[in-house]
Amino acid sequence: MAQAATYLLSHPDDVAVFSMRELARHADVPPVTLVRLAQRLGLPGYGELRKTYVDVLLGKGRRTNLATKRNIESARSILAASKSKDGLGPFVQAFIDGEEEIIRRMAAGLTLPRIAKAVDLLATAPNVFVIGRRTTFPPAFILAYALRKARPQVRLLDDVSGAPEAGLDDVQAGDVVVAFTFAPFSRVTDTLVRRAAAAKAHIVAISDSPAPPLRKFAGDLFFIAPTLSRAFPESSGGAIALANLLVALAVARLAEPAQERIRKNERFLVESGEYMVAGTRSRRRSKSQAE
Repeated sequence: MAQAATYLLSHPDDVAVFSMRELARHADVPPVTLVRLAQRLGLPGYGELRKTYVDVLLGKGRRTNLATKRNIESARSILAASKSKDGLGPFVQAFIDGEEEIIRRMAAGLTLPRIAKAVDLLATAPNVFVIGRRTTFPPAFILAYALRKARPQVRLLDDVSGAPEAGLDDVQAGDVVVAFTFAPFSRVTDTLVRRAAAAKAHIVAISDSPAPPLRKFAGDLFFIAPTLSRAFPESSGGAIALANLLVALAVARLAEPAQERIRKNERFLVESGEYMVAGTRSRRRSKSQAE
């Protein structure tokens, strides 16, 4: 029971995401242990424990309040861990273990039907819009950049111009918006998703929380990418891995058209001089000197 309680406290999102059997498997305890834990706490069974836990965690703004202080607590814990008398070794190992764990937890929540549906949309929708702000910008950029190499009409809704909503001016029914959002949730991301949903666009949402405001617009195209690790301010490793997975499967789904587009793109980059290809610069210099 102590092991189960420790896991629930360390992985709060899992309580809302996984069934009792799945949660027990992740905690490495028999399912009946969760029932006994609930009863030890004075509850009839695990269902009541789960409901109470989720209500306390997500209700009354508590999760938002915790999330707004996460960076402060993260920096404090990193400083404390780095002062170990054993040196940097344990911290480095704990950091790597934490990154591997969030990817395992992200993968544990995936189902093939949901993945297949998301990939089909990414491959066939007339337009794909991608948004991610602050710590969710890296996975958003990776997905948009890589997918654009495989198919046209992929747009990253950034705010370099101060107007990220401008990219959605032409959103229409049948398009897809991929939104990355971590707690505390971005008001801009939420507003853009609502606008796209009103236009009958499909919404694919990736969050570190089981209950972001925009989840209702994503339906079964909602994915959880945990962020809790030793990273500062938080790890986007799980979301990046998911972004890479979706693009890889979209490339396979698009087949030869994607292959041809990728070949043309890479050929252009090489011929443009973007890459420092061995021998290229020296040959150009020799040609220039000869002239």
